[in-house]
Amino acid sequence: MSSLPSLNEALALMNQQAFAAARSICQQHLAHKPDDFNARHLLGLIQLKSGNAIAACRELQRATELPVQARFKAQALSNLSLALQARGRSEDAYRAIEHAITLLPDESAFQLNRLALLEQLGRWQTIEQLFTVQPQLMHYTDARLTLAVALRHQHKSPEALNLLQTLLVSPDFSIEAESEWALNLCLCQQSDRLLAQLRQQDYSPTRLLELADYIAEESDPEVAVQLYEEVVKQQPDNAHAQHMLNAAGRYCSAEAPKGYVQALYDTHAEEFENRLQKRLEYRAPQLLAELLTQLIEPDNAELEMLDLGCGTGLCGQALKAVLPIHRLYGCDLSHSMLELAAAKKCYDQLECRDLQSALAQSGPVDLITATDVLIYTGDLHPVCQAAARALLAGGHFAFTVEAAEDDQAVSLQPSGRFRHSQSHIEAAAAVAGLHVKYCATFPLRLEHQRQLTGLMVVLERPSQAEGNNASS
Repeated sequence: MSSLPSLNEALALMNQQAFAAARSICQQHLAHKPDDFNARHLLGLIQLKSGNAIAACRELQRATELPVQARFKAQALSNLSLALQARGRSEDAYRAIEHAITLLPDESAFQLNRLALLEQLGRWQTIEQLFTVQPQLMHYTDARLTLAVALRHQHKSPEALNLLQTLLVSPDFSIEAESEWALNLCLCQQSDRLLAQLRQQDYSPTRLLELADYIAEESDPEVAVQLYEEVVKQQPDNAHAQHMLNAAGRYCSAEAPKGYVQALYDTHAEEFENRLQKRLEYRAPQLLAELLTQLIEPDNAELEMLDLGCGTGLCGQALKAVLPIHRLYGCDLSHSMLELAAAKKCYDQLECRDLQSALAQSGPVDLITATDVLIYTGDLHPVCQAAARALLAGGHFAFTVEAAEDDQAVSLQPSGRFRHSQSHIEAAAAVAGLHVKYCATFPLRLEHQRQLTGLMVVLERPSQAEGNNASS
């Protein structure tokens, strides 16, 4: 045993991101002593930091079951909570951190982790109650901001404003606090006051636009109209702000401006997956992958695939895990999203370009996907025709859109996104010579705590000669 490298050495290697070497040391210790809490706990941390949340949960769960002092068990439970969060299991993560707090009630890191989970779960009343029984939470800036968000969600914007005023003048001032303050001012019918203060501080149109987008996303785009109008007043050619004004007025343009989409995703790239999968319960890539394993014949080996608007690579990752994909191409307008997609190491080629350009430049492919991408395109006829030209005979074009609530073919929502009807999709497919193989509603994601309905669609380019002629 004395010849084994120390766990301190494994810890140092983990901090240097030399995960394989650190993991090996822990496994050597566990081979000699399977109930070694320190080795088991550290192995769980290494798995978590290296991105293997499933293995991390397994090791950290084992660590929590070993007979150790309460403070050590509490730490393992806290780390288990983080690993469960990484897997999108927020309820289980909450139970783990609650258990940790019962063992070590004065640990502030545990308290703050619990608050973050409660916000993720949308338990606004519980957050407010926590501050009543634990007033010491008010010492933490992030905690006070969480309380303000909870108050706002309970329609207590005046109380949230009082709390946020103290954050704005504190040394810990943050852009997040200012954004929440601006939102609550608008909800209190004080948009004029907000604009007066912003003008007084000589705010740039860029920051005004960021505030307007936050208000539109967290509340209602119509609440942000005055800010968008102010941006257009200062920058008449600002396509982003004009698009959101069009959306608020329900003026249906052909498509969202490319600059708007690019800026939107460049800004939110880092939080994109966490927000979509954990807070908004978005599972379209996984559901589409499950569907395509049933619809694509098993003898279609070595598929060539193009992922339009690939984002951070969620769709490509899900499909490559279940389909025999030989080469996977991806495109997106956002450089920041492409960097995150490249880190997943599942794409053979990534390019920064719009979907029409990508389709025009694409070689013949077996599968084209577009999950939550066509929500920024109005008329789908040009896209379907371009996809038909890029598909091999027998190939598939699979995508998701927001479902129209009535028979209106295409509508631009106040969110800045388009909704499409099934009849519009069928018409666009028919003109392009594509066969509708599958089209059904599904739960797309949450929007303002309500379930948003999507359409999952799979179109096929027929292998018959007449089908090929129609789409060429």
